Amino acid sequence: MSRPRVKWVTRIVGLVIVLAVSGGLWIAHGRGWLTPVWEWMRPSTATSERNRHEGGSMGEMAGMDMGAMPEASSSPGVKGYAEVDVAPEVQQRIGVTLGRVERAPLRMNVRTVGIVRPDETRTFHIHVRSEGWVEKLFVNYTGQRVEKGAPFLSIYSPEFYRTQLDYVTGRRAERAAGSLMRTEKSLADLAVIKLHLLDISGPELEELERSGKPQEFMTLRSPATGTVLEKSVLEHEYITPQRDLYVVADLSTVWVQAKVYEYELPHIGLGQPATVTVPSLPERQFTGKVVFIQPTVEETTRTIQVRVELPNPEGSLKPAMFADIEIEHEMGEGLLVPMSAVIRTGRREMAFRARSDNRLVPVEIRIGAVKFGDRFQVLEGLAEGDRVVTSANFLIDSESRLKEGAGGMAGMPGMDMGGTKSMKHSQMNH
Repeated sequence: MSRPRVKWVTRIVGLVIVLAVSGGLWIAHGRGWLTPVWEWMRPSTATSERNRHEGGSMGEMAGMDMGAMPEASSSPGVKGYAEVDVAPEVQQRIGVTLGRVERAPLRMNVRTVGIVRPDETRTFHIHVRSEGWVEKLFVNYTGQRVEKGAPFLSIYSPEFYRTQLDYVTGRRAERAAGSLMRTEKSLADLAVIKLHLLDISGPELEELERSGKPQEFMTLRSPATGTVLEKSVLEHEYITPQRDLYVVADLSTVWVQAKVYEYELPHIGLGQPATVTVPSLPERQFTGKVVFIQPTVEETTRTIQVRVELPNPEGSLKPAMFADIEIEHEMGEGLLVPMSAVIRTGRREMAFRARSDNRLVPVEIRIGAVKFGDRFQVLEGLAEGDRVVTSANFLIDSESRLKEGAGGMAGMPGMDMGGTKSMKHSQMNH
């Protein structure tokens, strides 16, 4: 191909490319695709006025006039966040409240629920030590209060009657023998041992010694003062030593059995004070102490049983009552911040610190894993006396990230959030 022909072909191809690019730009301009580019490169008065009325930044939609704010500077401590400047009247309008970082005692409260139980060390199961027939009941119903030594029932026991005869016969033989020396235990001595094993008291043996007449019925007596929790015997019934006749408990002291989670165990120790309330007595509080911590963890629930001992002199606490338990653990002093001030992003925790010039500064913080009421312990990032945002902080968070993403340029053209009108512009239209 000759040189002139190549030159003409090159010119024609170049012209076609220029025409194609020009046509594409003309079509894009006609459809408005390039308008944001022209406005960004050469912002006009009309564009600025439109952005002022139709600005789509999050601050204008929330009632914050971001066009009137000074440029925000990025906080060096929190990547991706910028300081925001919110006037006091705007803070009031959007519901911003402030809290304070305070140094205070660290009191960890472990709260759980439990059930009132009798003190097992003061619970007695009543049995007879010889089989026989019940002649008479002196304690007739569950819930009856008994005193120590009071009779439960009387029974006819052939073994008891026979042992008394052995004792009386032995004593008579001893008296008949006079002053003869005894080299081994007599029949009477063996009978006394057996009567003691049958739970016959000293006064009853003295009466038998004095009268010399065997008693027909043996009396079963209470080993302690308490309340009858169970009764399973009737008059004229045949009973054996293997059977529980009564269950008696001294309810002047009760236990509250509760469960705590595995992670709460470091805050509970033996002898630690505990406050207990019950729904039926909401106006009263009972103070006890932790007396037992289960040595093993329940595998399925990851809980540990804890026992609280409570004095109950008036009998207000009844077995099987539900109870709310609060165990307080003193952990010294530390800085505390309101829980509502902490924003958890998943990778870090942060808060907005309020300065005296109405600027809200994002601060990355580190908090402890334990809650102290409605506050967290601050380990890093804040100092005593700092003021922090405690409400509307997610709105502040959104505006802070938006301003940082826009390079700190409030009211930047092209940042219309889906064409949403500002509150002020909406009111003008209405």
